[in-house]
Amino acid sequence: MSFRNTSTTYGSVAKFFHWLIFILVFFMIILGYFLDDIPKEYKGSVINVHKWIGLTILTLMILRAAWALTNPKPVLPGITAPWEKSVERSVHLLLYLVIIAMPLSGWIGSTAAGKAPHLGSLTFALPWIETSKPLAHSAFDTHSLLAITIIVLVSLHVFAALYHYFIKKDDVLRRMMPNQSK
Repeated sequence: MSFRNTSTTYGSVAKFFHWLIFILVFFMIILGYFLDDIPKEYKGSVINVHKWIGLTILTLMILRAAWALTNPKPVLPGITAPWEKSVERSVHLLLYLVIIAMPLSGWIGSTAAGKAPHLGSLTFALPWIETSKPLAHSAFDTHSLLAITIIVLVSLHVFAALYHYFIKKDDVLRRMMPNQSK
């Protein structure tokens, strides 16, 4: 399997980014949903882990976006309608933007709340963000809205992949699956 994408399939690097980010985002959505249920004695540590995984997702998404800009995207099958191509491009672009915005909003919110991610005594606050309760609330409200947006977009993305596999019977889903190449 090639590291780089081709006109017919995604390369191993794109697949690695896709599936690792999917697993991390899926885990984070579930973890975020249950954060209020974490026992008090573990809550601070779990929230800090949540923040670090978020920063990892942010880093991976920036690397993934750079990789996507330097690799050809496999073309959709010739029978794909123009409106389907527009929707595919739009959903992919929105997924990239929202999955980058999500950890940024959390990082801004936690910095504004005076509770930035930390490793021991080393704190990773955004230096241009001052402590501000209104900013923290606004950032966390945005964070929650982005979580819902990610759920909707990922659902559309999965539905489209299954539509291609079961209804259109083309290779759109297969070309992103691990250990599949053409």
